[in-house]
Amino acid sequence: MSFYKSFGIYTICGLAAKGISFFLLPFFTHYLSQSEYGIIVIFSNSIYFIAPLMNMGIGETFTVEYVSIDKKQLTGFVSTSLTIPVLVLLIVLLIVIAFHGFFYRLTGLTTQVQYIVCFFSFSNFFSDYLFTVLRNKNKALSFGMLAILKTVLELTLAVVFIRFLKMGYMGRVQSMFISTAVVFIVTLFYFIKSGLLTFSYSKSWAMLILKRGFPAIPLFFMVFVLYNTDKYMINYFFGPARAGLYGLAAQFAFIITMLSSAFITPFYPFLYENLNKGNLRKVVIVTSSYMLLLGITGLAIYLLAPVGFRYFIAPKFYSSLYYLPFLIVGQFFYSAYMILGGLVYYKRQNNVYYFIAPVVILFTIAVNYYLLNTLKIEQFAYTSALSYMFCFILVAFFYRQELKKGLMILYRSGFKFIN
Repeated sequence: MSFYKSFGIYTICGLAAKGISFFLLPFFTHYLSQSEYGIIVIFSNSIYFIAPLMNMGIGETFTVEYVSIDKKQLTGFVSTSLTIPVLVLLIVLLIVIAFHGFFYRLTGLTTQVQYIVCFFSFSNFFSDYLFTVLRNKNKALSFGMLAILKTVLELTLAVVFIRFLKMGYMGRVQSMFISTAVVFIVTLFYFIKSGLLTFSYSKSWAMLILKRGFPAIPLFFMVFVLYNTDKYMINYFFGPARAGLYGLAAQFAFIITMLSSAFITPFYPFLYENLNKGNLRKVVIVTSSYMLLLGITGLAIYLLAPVGFRYFIAPKFYSSLYYLPFLIVGQFFYSAYMILGGLVYYKRQNNVYYFIAPVVILFTIAVNYYLLNTLKIEQFAYTSALSYMFCFILVAFFYRQELKKGLMILYRSGFKFIN
């Protein structure tokens, strides 16, 4: 299947899945208060705090190694890699048991929800792993249909729990957890049926995963800080109602991230294959076309969002629009960074994150605190844009030679965005 066909399928299925979510935003804004929506935002973000330890860069390592190993080696890799999330789950459960009171004061999440965060993260690891396997096997239709079915199940349960069972924000929390748990079961069944899951354990694979994975921990914590620091600080200093307003604006900016995810899904295998073949021009043209599309999409979101709010969103959430422009800019630069992230994994230079991640984390937190009493909540949106831009610039500095080559190829091609 060609790259453009795969990208089209991933984009259409991604739009369908996320489109269903956006169609239900009016439902959530009418049936949930600002505070309840804020709690859902904090719950969703808390999941990604555990994700770095669960993932350990396993999906990216799988993608890099997939093209060069046989079925037996692949089985050994998958079986060995699954021991990591099991161990992490046990550790985080013990931490929650010991410090659940502290976490409640910090986030406002009850002990029950904290346990759900742990098991959700565990189930979500398997869900993401299945999507990674399907992507590398070039099964775009299976990938897309599973993503849509998962979203439909999740949102159907949310409507039932919130509208008919009057469960409030817990209805949304439980719908997310149940749908992910279902995909977790599907993943186990698929891995067993495909012969990818056995009781084998490979020390060599374990050492490779840890070697590649440890640099991924600061990377994922960097992404967590970039994406979540603003929401946590708003919730802590200004309350869940303000976090709900800010989180709704982030949902609209997330359209860019959704498009980016649809692109990255087939792009990394495409990137590795064409770099191996020396087809740099092909990579540059595809990347340039993608960045142009992102820019147009961001502008369209900014122009059309006020219309969508007026006709579909509850009036109590209208002030969310104040934060939207800078959140859009931030997501644009994050999408640009993700392109360069593919080079990091291709060149197996994961160690660069030992430098980049701490610098970006300190920059983001420092700017947020510095502006906390100056610009109030609006400053978090400004900082989001600045932090993502700073992250992109740092990674671009490491790969300035590759960027220079790419720009020269683009210039010589006359800035033609169609291959």
